[in-house]
Amino acid sequence: MRRGDLVHARELAMVNVGPTGGWEESGGLDDGPVVGARRRRVIRIAVVLALGAMVLPVVLSAFGVARSAAANACAVYVADLSRLDDSRVEFDLFARGGPGWLCIAVAPSGSSTVLGNLGPMPAFPKPATPGRDA
Repeated sequence: MRRGDLVHARELAMVNVGPTGGWEESGGLDDGPVVGARRRRVIRIAVVLALGAMVLPVVLSAFGVARSAAANACAVYVADLSRLDDSRVEFDLFARGGPGWLCIAVAPSGSSTVLGNLGPMPAFPKPATPGRDA
């Protein structure tokens, strides 16, 4: 092998100029993608589980806050109707007026009446008459 061929082979083994301005050898640990389909699958599953672990508490917390707000708002509405005793809320995706919490008033006889759709994130209702605390 001639000296020129040896120099040419060494140049082929080099990669582009690095941040320090010198040549870096190829074949380091950070070159190329993760090897193996099994390892890629394990990494993807770990990423999906980590994202789920971050999102699930937020979703459960938002659901709990919305249910509590709906129950409080429904109780205020039912308290305004003196002939009815109790109330309950249910979440319905296919309710009239769109998905949201349904306010249901329960009479002493056990019959129930849907008062209205409070929406997906209900707010505390405003008093019907000015100056009255709800």
